Amino acid sequence: MRPTLLRDRVESIAPLASGADAGAGSVGAALPLARVLAGHVAFTLLNALLFANTAWLIPLLVRLRFGSAHPDWKDWQTTLVTAAVPALMMSSILWNELLRRMALRRYLLLFWLTAAVPLGCLALVQNYWQLFLCHVIATLGSASWTPVNGKLLERFYAAEIRGRVYALLNIVTQGGGIVTVYLVGRWLERNPDAFRLYFPLAAIVQLAGVALLVRLARRAGASDPVDVRWPLSWSGLLRPVLRMGAVLRSDRTFRRYEQAFMTYGAAFMLCDALLPVLATDRLHMRYEDYAHSTQMISKIALLAVVLPAGWTLDRLGAMRTSGIAFGVLAMYPLLLLTARDWSGVATASAVMGVGMGWVSMGWMLGPVALAGTAERVPHYVAIHATLVGVRGIVFQGAGMLLYKLTGGFAWPLLIAAAAFTWAAFQMWRLHGDRPPIALEAQT
Repeated sequence: MRPTLLRDRVESIAPLASGADAGAGSVGAALPLARVLAGHVAFTLLNALLFANTAWLIPLLVRLRFGSAHPDWKDWQTTLVTAAVPALMMSSILWNELLRRMALRRYLLLFWLTAAVPLGCLALVQNYWQLFLCHVIATLGSASWTPVNGKLLERFYAAEIRGRVYALLNIVTQGGGIVTVYLVGRWLERNPDAFRLYFPLAAIVQLAGVALLVRLARRAGASDPVDVRWPLSWSGLLRPVLRMGAVLRSDRTFRRYEQAFMTYGAAFMLCDALLPVLATDRLHMRYEDYAHSTQMISKIALLAVVLPAGWTLDRLGAMRTSGIAFGVLAMYPLLLLTARDWSGVATASAVMGVGMGWVSMGWMLGPVALAGTAERVPHYVAIHATLVGVRGIVFQGAGMLLYKLTGGFAWPLLIAAAAFTWAAFQMWRLHGDRPPIALEAQT
């Protein structure tokens, strides 16, 4: 595929109402693909300005500002905050059903109201439980992004360029995140109350990005008619949860793909639960050191590999790409275990960023490829995101429990390294065993 394809390819997408196949993932004839990409990039940058700092800053606010004075209570309060992010991803499959029943512009407005506005309200928090409530609501709202993101990627871009486009969007996300994390980390070190101004401003900026994306989707023909076959009800929203098991039983390749990601996710959650504790209690880091040695370094590393990762996915497929990623990540918990200062954590974060550059490709585009048809893409992506919640609920708590029972970081981090290694083996074995229909979906 020539590089000029991304600039020159202009096709039409038939509305779902007509029943035509929309699987090519092209855009409306009235809007050139280059313009779609430019608008998508602009939204991605504005989105990153808000969400780049939630993953690290909220746990640090617990550790350094709002957590209990009792160390054991503070550790479990930290785990509640970190576990909420993957646990509430389980709601993605419910959000997918809401997406089918709601006009896209209303859905994206709801995304902003539930994901961004609660983060803006962090300006007012005075204690841990207020912080936790805002965090939980925002995390629940953030889960609504996964189904619509998969849908827009499939509708905006043809399959043969989707990996490179998604890599470009990741570059924008990580690049914006690097700058924002750097500035916010320094700002907080000088003024611990800076988060009270940062979050409301970032939420307002993100609203402009949502308005841009709504306009872009409408002009590109990516907005579907509302599905009126099933009225909006609790039973309708819960129906896909029951269907999830049937999909996994019927699609053996997708099931094994999810099993490998479950093993990887267990390892990731063990590390994620313990990182804030290790950094603050053992290494005595504060806002700037933590932000720069974890988030900023990992984003720089991810940025360096995300384009090669997109190239890898387009040529090797999601399974082998994910297998490479899991193998690299096996070094991450070992480096955390041996870290003795800022530089040790930075080295571990760099390795993690490299691995996550490849993971980000397989995480989103694997389910998109394995779904097979445009109509099944949001459901497969929603199932994939929902299972993140399963491993978050189980393994974040397991990591903290192992830490408490053993009195150190060695056992949970060694188990994490073994799980990353096993996940890589599972994914490479799946590539070798996949049936012809899966091969067609990957190529």
